[in-house]
Amino acid sequence: MTEGNRPASAARAEFPPMPFGFALSRVYQILRDHLKLFLGIGVAPGVAMIVLYAAMFGIMFNSLRPLLTPSSDPLAAVNAQFTMMRIVLPLTLLWMIPMMVIGAFYLGAAFHAGNKIDSGVGTSVGECFGVAWTRMGQSIVLLLWIYFRAFGLVLAIMCVGFGLFALLTPGFPNQAPSPALFAVFPVLMLLYLAAYVYGIIVALRMSLAFPAWLEEGLTAGDAIRRSTYLTQGSKGRIFLLLLVVDLIGTACFMVLYMVGLVVFAIGALVMGVSQSHPSGPWVIAAVVVGGLVVACFFYVWTALLYGSFVVTLSVVYHDERRRKDAPIAAQLPMAGTELPPGAEPA
Repeated sequence: MTEGNRPASAARAEFPPMPFGFALSRVYQILRDHLKLFLGIGVAPGVAMIVLYAAMFGIMFNSLRPLLTPSSDPLAAVNAQFTMMRIVLPLTLLWMIPMMVIGAFYLGAAFHAGNKIDSGVGTSVGECFGVAWTRMGQSIVLLLWIYFRAFGLVLAIMCVGFGLFALLTPGFPNQAPSPALFAVFPVLMLLYLAAYVYGIIVALRMSLAFPAWLEEGLTAGDAIRRSTYLTQGSKGRIFLLLLVVDLIGTACFMVLYMVGLVVFAIGALVMGVSQSHPSGPWVIAAVVVGGLVVACFFYVWTALLYGSFVVTLSVVYHDERRRKDAPIAAQLPMAGTELPPGAEPA
């Protein structure tokens, strides 16, 4: 069902939305009661993302080596910066391919868990991974569809910017960059920000496509249209819910960050008072243990943050179905009349 063929009487008969505070409480309750499930779902994509990030930053670090190595050539550092900028775009585009695959797998598993739990049905990590794996191809198509419809313009502007950079600095550092470079880039930045805002609005309109696709067995196109219908009049509420969840996650991260700084300062003070050598076995062991603890905390925080986004959208999805499908079903003249996709009788 699309916005164009939505019955006018249904709009007047919609139930009120779930209260804002109750929705947040529901998300918290699901994450609290199923903490191990969402941490388990995040393991496989989390490890894959760490490997990808390590490879990407390793390549960038290698291109920046002239900046870290003393050189008699005053242009070596500047040349290294421009060289790195020339490899950022192709590296980013290559990096996006495996990230899309990982993201599609995670979203399939996480939304299956969110839908099931919010519906009062239990599930497991193995079941969620099984569903994500069997529907992997469709999940990739849906994710690419959403991404390019929302942020395709952002990607195009970024490609144009890097292309102009390469064209306007052909002989650098032996040749000065073209003056047009400094005139074009502010305009591109404004266009980039405008396109990003537009992309967020479009993404909100398609934010319920994944839960609808999984629960209602829709195609990618039908899931997009279904999400457009369900989010009509609710995009602001969805944005605020996701914003509050993100702010809570950021606040938790800052608290952990401050605790980490305090622990580091205490460790440095103890090492200074005891006059321990930085290469001593106890110092190395403390650094290794501290690094593992930080990595574990960062993983838990990331898994819960992404899990909270998914659960929020699953909760909103079921609430929008209750609001918009039930009134339509109640107005059908015959009990045997076919319901809209995903509709439930009142």
